[in-house]
Amino acid sequence: MTLFNWMTSTLVVVSLYLFNEAALAQDQQLDHNHDHVDHNHQHQPQQEPAPSQEPPAPQEPQKPDEKVEELVVTGTMTEKTLEEVPIKTQVIDRTAIERMKATNLADTLELTSGVRIENDCQNCGFTQVRLNGLEGRYTQILIDGKPVFSSLAGVYGLEQIPEEMIERVEIVKGGGSALYGGNAVGGVVNVITARPRYNFARLDFRGGLLDLKEPEFRLGANTGAVNEERTLAVHVFGGASRREPWDANDDGFSEVGKVSQVLAGAESYFDVMDTAELMIKFHVVQESRRGGNDFDKPEHDAGIAESIRTQRVGGEIRFKHIATKHFSYDLGYGLAYTERDSYYGGGGDIVLSDPPTPEEWEQKLAALNAYGHTTNPVHTADGAVNLSFNALGMQIITLGGQFLSDGLDDRAPGYNRQIDELYTSVAGFVQHDWMFAEWGESIVGLRVDKHSELDNPVLNPRAALKLSPLPWLKTRTSFTTGFRAPQVFDEDLHIAVVGGEGQVIYNDPNLDPERSYGFAQQIEGDFDLASNWSLEVSINGFWTRITDAFTLDEQEDSTNPNEMVMLRVNRGDTTVFGAELETELVYDESYGIGAGWTYENAKNTKADPDFNSKEIFRTPETYGFAELRANPGNGFEISTVVNVTGPMTVPHYAGYIAEDRLEKSPWLTDWSANLSYKLDLRDERYLQPYVGIRNILDSRQDDYDIGPDRDAGYIYGPRYPRSIFFGVKGGI
Repeated sequence: MTLFNWMTSTLVVVSLYLFNEAALAQDQQLDHNHDHVDHNHQHQPQQEPAPSQEPPAPQEPQKPDEKVEELVVTGTMTEKTLEEVPIKTQVIDRTAIERMKATNLADTLELTSGVRIENDCQNCGFTQVRLNGLEGRYTQILIDGKPVFSSLAGVYGLEQIPEEMIERVEIVKGGGSALYGGNAVGGVVNVITARPRYNFARLDFRGGLLDLKEPEFRLGANTGAVNEERTLAVHVFGGASRREPWDANDDGFSEVGKVSQVLAGAESYFDVMDTAELMIKFHVVQESRRGGNDFDKPEHDAGIAESIRTQRVGGEIRFKHIATKHFSYDLGYGLAYTERDSYYGGGGDIVLSDPPTPEEWEQKLAALNAYGHTTNPVHTADGAVNLSFNALGMQIITLGGQFLSDGLDDRAPGYNRQIDELYTSVAGFVQHDWMFAEWGESIVGLRVDKHSELDNPVLNPRAALKLSPLPWLKTRTSFTTGFRAPQVFDEDLHIAVVGGEGQVIYNDPNLDPERSYGFAQQIEGDFDLASNWSLEVSINGFWTRITDAFTLDEQEDSTNPNEMVMLRVNRGDTTVFGAELETELVYDESYGIGAGWTYENAKNTKADPDFNSKEIFRTPETYGFAELRANPGNGFEISTVVNVTGPMTVPHYAGYIAEDRLEKSPWLTDWSANLSYKLDLRDERYLQPYVGIRNILDSRQDDYDIGPDRDAGYIYGPRYPRSIFFGVKGGI
């Protein structure tokens, strides 16, 4: 704890110093011409020009309001424009993040076709991201392309990556690349951080009211400093937030839990030579969240409490070098250490007799024993080389290897749960990227993974093809394979309280790995209409099949009266297929209308034994969004978004209700709107007050369970009730 506070204090001091330095240097920086290229792009492994082409001319550093061509790296590990990339990639850029007034990664992902963020617990707010109908455990979360997001971090981690840390988010569904692990069955969410390109400092204060009554606030800051030679850049960010619990039905139990969070981080980039860059990154998070009732009492004296105190420290060091025109490489090591103290339990509010009866004392002891402690060190090491040459078109061969060590020590005495595991994975991959014509590009790759829980290596071939037969028409086709080893997953480390008992998940000792096979086809059209008008339309079809799919069985033979045991077993196959439609109409970059709609069918070949259903729960057949944004001038910006979710089947376990049953959710419409005004001050300084309303129609679940016997996992719909927020952002 002392070490954490020392690191946080140091980062705050550095942030304030850089804020002051950025203010002093801003005027000089804006007027100074540089002869260096944009180093945020220069030192990435690149798609090299053909020998007959001239190298790109030096560029001026990008200013805050300049429009640049968007580059993505997730599908190929080489920078390509979004239009050129052969693997279907959805990008949420910095402009969209600020327009949505997102505060963390979970908020950022809520406006993308085929992507759903769901809250799976009324008490603690366990969230997961679903890609094309598949549960969160099928999605691989990456930070700058590296899998440092462990199972433990994944339980609450989507809300622990602040917006100040994110330059953009790249989403690739269904794998599509051999560069990433077999766990990327549903796809990849890659959080991209970026090297500062100019001096800046920003401060953002935000307050709000959940359901127009429960307060929340957030303070965030980040600053970047670049030396005059542009050989050194530093980015420092930090923030603090607090949210009070919200009770939807006045039963004394929260539907949205209480959260307090402090975080900070720093990233430095140093050019050790003209074509080589050394990066060092570091961040810390401390979070406390609690849900249930009796918030003024210790957890073991409450009727129900889910309480989690998390400390996470992460860092990475990476070296990138463009050795020659045709050869580049990068090497890196990352560490993520997560420590968590938890409480998942209930029944502690019992009034003891004098003296206590044996039954009363047994209940009190059960409540006292619901504490747990978990540690999770994760080490990653990787290296890759890119070889490029021109032969019948530009070709890039990428070879590399990765090592992952994921240690987990989890102890919850009240549930007789003790996990002491060390998972290791060694992988090698090769990928061939061939731009065989101006109208076509292919990617073929093979990845070999040896996981410590599997006896034999697993081979995962993947391929993609992009064709552009007409200037306005593009097609992208991909085939992927993947696997998931029978290890501990993030939902195993969250104990939902159902009927006053903890719902604990174990793996069957005979659990076999899952294997997946996926196919996707995209057709995209870009049209230049009348003056300053453009239209983009995209249709994406997808099909994924998972063999030996993991499902949960409720066990009847638990020897612990304080727990409900769920056993993960293999049962048949799972098939998900469907289609997405996306369209965007833009006028002069100032006005835009975008919309997306997804249809999907998700079924298992064998029925669930608890509910006798073949459906994949919490997966609606249809859902979509529409967004209208406008910059009418004079500093005003308006944005409004409607998210629509169709009916879905939700499991409802006995406790408050008499017996387990399946429920059908209604149609839900989450409509939000934001308004901001940017006031330009002198010397590039600005203030931007803003106000917004989430879930204007208050469209949400209306059948929450009541009281201590409720099923905390019976929750669906928008993450928040009707809420208002307001704030002001300042920058230089």
